[in-house]
Amino acid sequence: MPTMKFTKALAAAAAVGVVVSLALAGCSSSSTTSSESCSGGTASGSVSDSIKATGDFGKAPTVKFDKGLSTKTTQKSTLIQGKGALVEKGDPVIFQVSLYDGKTGAKATATDYTSSGTYLVAGPATSLGALSEGLTCSHVGDRIAIAGSAKDSTDGQGISTYKIGATDSVVFVADILKAFPSRATGTAEKPVAGQSTVKLAKDGAPTITVPTTPAPTTLQSTTLIKGKGAAIKAGDSLMMQYTGVTYADGKVFDSSWTKGQPFVGSLTKGQLIDGWVDGLAGKTVGSQVLLTIPPAEGYGDQAQTGIPAGSTLVFVIDVLGKVG
Repeated sequence: MPTMKFTKALAAAAAVGVVVSLALAGCSSSSTTSSESCSGGTASGSVSDSIKATGDFGKAPTVKFDKGLSTKTTQKSTLIQGKGALVEKGDPVIFQVSLYDGKTGAKATATDYTSSGTYLVAGPATSLGALSEGLTCSHVGDRIAIAGSAKDSTDGQGISTYKIGATDSVVFVADILKAFPSRATGTAEKPVAGQSTVKLAKDGAPTITVPTTPAPTTLQSTTLIKGKGAAIKAGDSLMMQYTGVTYADGKVFDSSWTKGQPFVGSLTKGQLIDGWVDGLAGKTVGSQVLLTIPPAEGYGDQAQTGIPAGSTLVFVIDVLGKVG
């Protein structure tokens, strides 16, 4: 699959985890559940309450807090209350963020607050645990202030690029622009006889079993779960989960599920293999799609990591939403 470009502002901090640059358009939601019923998240406290930020939502804020801010327990306060979807553990979230060294008060980095955002999965333990946990049980439209402990923010290693010390607490001010479900949502469709079978784990991760019959010579695109969202068209930028196996032996060569991070790609030939573009166009957001892709619409005679030349490929793709 094509590689994703890291947001420039955060790329230098490898310890900061996987963050991707995206074109955005407004906010959307799939759930408006109360945060009172949400599992996980981060409680507020006197340290996070001391962080102030002014300015319009989605625009670069003016952030104020006292130098020497320090906390051993990560805290989160909501500065602007949004009315959008509840963010639950495992949901991919797009947001704008400013990051500060709590000890010195210096601004370390920020997203550009224009047409781009970054994303993380809410909740899983990462090297940006303070931020990802802080997103959990927030809402789309929230501006949140997080006082992150050194351990939760940088794994107690600091970020030398930004002169954040190993024992420094970190302040994050994030505007939550958009959130997506963690897996396909919709109505299960009847499988097509003779095609690969798919078994889903509790979290939605697929296990693919390929048939013993010869590989098809033309693209097969089958909806396994039919979503209720908008129709997908060429050129759309999509947030997706996927697993890919080779038809010849059923071995997994790539999976966003095992990486713990969904994939964002533009449904454009030259950026994604033709089988994805042709196979996903016309499907609906929220769907899970089984693609069986012959070499001509995959990687042809070019070998890839884990993929021999001339391979027929099988993908299960969850289309979580449009990012633009």
